[in-house]
Amino acid sequence: MPPSSHQPAAAPAFLDNPTETVSAGKQRGPVSQLSTQSLAFIEQQYGAYLQDRNSVSPDWRDYFDELHAGHEDVTPALLKTPFQRDSIFHRQETSAEETTTSEIAILQERLDQLIRNYRVRGHIVAQIDPLHAARPEPPELDPAFYGFTEEHMSMEFSTQWFGGAECRTLGEMLKWLQMTYCRSIGVQFMHIDSLQVRSWLRERMERTGNRLRLSRDEQIRVLTRLSDAVMFEEFVQKKYVGAKSFSLEGAESLIPLLDLAIERAGAQGTDQIVLGMAHRGRLNVLANIMGKRPSRIFREFEDRDPQLQMGRGDVKYHLGYSSDWTTDAGHEVHLTLCFNPSHLEFVNPVALGRLRAKQDHLEDFERRRALGILIHGDAAFAGEGVAQETLNLSELSGYQTGGTLHIIVNNQIGFTTSPSEGRSCTYATDVARMLQIPIFHVNGEDPEAVAQVVQLAMDFRQKFQRDVIVDMYCFRRRGHNEGDEPAFTQPTMYQSIRQQKTVFESYLESTLSLGELTREDADQIVARRAKILEDELEEARQEKFSFLTDSGGGSWKDFFGGPVSDADMVDTNVSAAELQRLVRTLCTPPAEFTPHSRLERIL
Repeated sequence: MPPSSHQPAAAPAFLDNPTETVSAGKQRGPVSQLSTQSLAFIEQQYGAYLQDRNSVSPDWRDYFDELHAGHEDVTPALLKTPFQRDSIFHRQETSAEETTTSEIAILQERLDQLIRNYRVRGHIVAQIDPLHAARPEPPELDPAFYGFTEEHMSMEFSTQWFGGAECRTLGEMLKWLQMTYCRSIGVQFMHIDSLQVRSWLRERMERTGNRLRLSRDEQIRVLTRLSDAVMFEEFVQKKYVGAKSFSLEGAESLIPLLDLAIERAGAQGTDQIVLGMAHRGRLNVLANIMGKRPSRIFREFEDRDPQLQMGRGDVKYHLGYSSDWTTDAGHEVHLTLCFNPSHLEFVNPVALGRLRAKQDHLEDFERRRALGILIHGDAAFAGEGVAQETLNLSELSGYQTGGTLHIIVNNQIGFTTSPSEGRSCTYATDVARMLQIPIFHVNGEDPEAVAQVVQLAMDFRQKFQRDVIVDMYCFRRRGHNEGDEPAFTQPTMYQSIRQQKTVFESYLESTLSLGELTREDADQIVARRAKILEDELEEARQEKFSFLTDSGGGSWKDFFGGPVSDADMVDTNVSAAELQRLVRTLCTPPAEFTPHSRLERIL
């Protein structure tokens, strides 16, 4: 409103009573119960008053007359063109040719708001759900919300805060924003306080459209890892009908995800990786990531050595393992998968405590030579307090490990409970927003999007030494275990799941269409893996099967079990005099140190 040299007789009531509103269609004056949401109506009334003072109701006319007392024309330029009713951002439309310099500045400001909202809210509409559930449509991502029309799409705007060319058309920028923030990757990062961190993430994502272009060799690698994951599960289901395996089916992209993460870690100089996970997909990870021979896993299914291997029941899904991984570049990384407690998330502090001990043992006080990877279920991550407690410790000096890679295998269900009945927040990862870290939501049925997220997450952790979250949306093709019928409690969800191809088939179709791979390439991958699994099963069923030929590597590479000979015995005796000397030393403070008087008596 224009300034006035004196106070109007009656101030607008919406300043005194902001809790009530009146619709723009009602001709009521400043004594009505208005709120700041009625600014569009006030602008409309004021614009009408400027055209013809008698066109508004007497109370509004009196108010505007008194507001103008002593001033010929103090109307701001913007108010001479009334806003539309539906939004204070909208104005009467003008063609691109008629746009003035001031109007261009206004449009640029609105574009900056639109860009920011894509960074803040783009994840809401991202296509991260492989089951294609309906997603919200927030109005702040609609160009029309800011008054943009089809005519504006060809106008050029500054891209100072967007990267790339100095100017782009509105249409080009919208397309790039949607590619970056609304395809198979949704990102939450604008809650981070540090401008440096936000800018680094923004530049990395917007420069590439948040997409990693894979070479032919990289595509073959991803396809091979998907084949490994899919065929292992299908093989187990066929050979051990009805046996529980807590399969990875529907989330097979976890295998190429871990493969790419380990390769990236090796390239960054990591020597040790400690992994923690629950039972879902554990056998697949043991076989295809940890290097545990499938014959050992099949032998456990056979239950031929129950006393030796405790193969009965759920024990096989809780076993740990260690091995050595050599990256493509020749760097050796030792992998340790922790034994899993029955409590779904309790392995988190166990794994990170073990990692911290390894770092201290390596004298890796900068926390760069060893990495922790924690694999969570969506319902467990949101529902179990130990996950929040572990996050809370991550930045404390006594517990720091240089940043943990958290991977959520998001089945979109917890046992038989849907997210709407299991948590009060939008995402299973919302508890992680307590930290200054990014959260990447990714469609697990898009392996190349997974590859982009893995690289970005690993690079973020390496640079800022903070935790990072990868929330991989997928589904659980079977029930909680292979003996359950999930359609009893989730009939609609499982109707959609039954129509889903395997991620291997979907990715194969995609790569074939690009011409990078041939059907013969894929057939060779499948045939090679099938033969390996058949050979391993045949070995597992041999009467004379030995577990001793499969060393875990690392510190245990020379240990194969069995009795210890007298020659190998180590003398651990300590003399009484030596023990007395040690105790005296422990109880004697340094000469330059003065202990508390009470502590001195105890010593």
